[in-house]
Amino acid sequence: MENDKMFITTRAAKHVLKCVKENSSVTITACSGVGKTAILRHVALQMSAEGYDVLPIRDPGDIVNWYNPNKKILFVIDDLCGNYSLDQTDMKVWEPFIEQITKILSNTFAKIIVACRLQVYQDDKFKSLSVFKSCICNLLSDGMCLSKAEKKLIAEIYLETKAPDISDCYDLYDCFPLLCKLYQANPSLNIKDFFHKPFSVYEAEIDKLQEKGFSSKYCALALCVMFNNNVKEDILTGEVNEDTRVIIENTCEACKIDRGTSRLKLQEELNSFIHTFLKREQNIYKLFMIKFLTFLCTTLDRK
Repeated sequence: MENDKMFITTRAAKHVLKCVKENSSVTITACSGVGKTAILRHVALQMSAEGYDVLPIRDPGDIVNWYNPNKKILFVIDDLCGNYSLDQTDMKVWEPFIEQITKILSNTFAKIIVACRLQVYQDDKFKSLSVFKSCICNLLSDGMCLSKAEKKLIAEIYLETKAPDISDCYDLYDCFPLLCKLYQANPSLNIKDFFHKPFSVYEAEIDKLQEKGFSSKYCALALCVMFNNNVKEDILTGEVNEDTRVIIENTCEACKIDRGTSRLKLQEELNSFIHTFLKREQNIYKLFMIKFLTFLCTTLDRK
């Protein structure tokens, strides 16, 4: 709810809401940082206000188990089938349920809205998930991409009096909304440098972690690389298998901290990066966008 207070109703958001009202299945797609998740949540809130039970899910079995033919239900899925590339394991989980889900969605009370990375959606293998191809909202398309007026409003919400300083940056990156959100969490940074060269600013921040001896924080970011931007909380708090344990210990050693460093300490460090480098959703730590993962891989490889 708090995030939605910062939400700017764009033409894309209006279009997605219209599509959800008129269709049983809607897929929002774009590259990372454009606003898929924000629109997904905003539309879910709007549908909740119209009497729908909104159910965030991760597993197709949840749709089958929680479906009620006598209730208005909106199933919500973020990052369908992976975030860096199409996740073959997820695909195999979904494929056996597609026919059953299609039948459920033939009931006018049941709807589903998903957000899906563009590189996942465009993968040829994704075609087998036919139920998610019926109504597509590409946030980068000419009719839905952010206008300069919309970007100006987003900048004013997040950057306030500093918004005029980056009026020449609107078209530099598709991920403009995310950059505004990240800068709001790091207002001490030079705003012009950040919006013109966001990755060089973050590289400098990573360098400072090493220079000032914050090796455990550095290690926490490295874990995002080692676990392909999918660090589950339970590998930091619960029992782990031998392979996972070795990955964590080797990462600690490579980052020049003790192999036996407490996993709870590493979790604390990950928590410290939330709203700057990371987000935490459904007990999974992820870098804000895939570009950061590629950038971080390159940066850590040079260290």
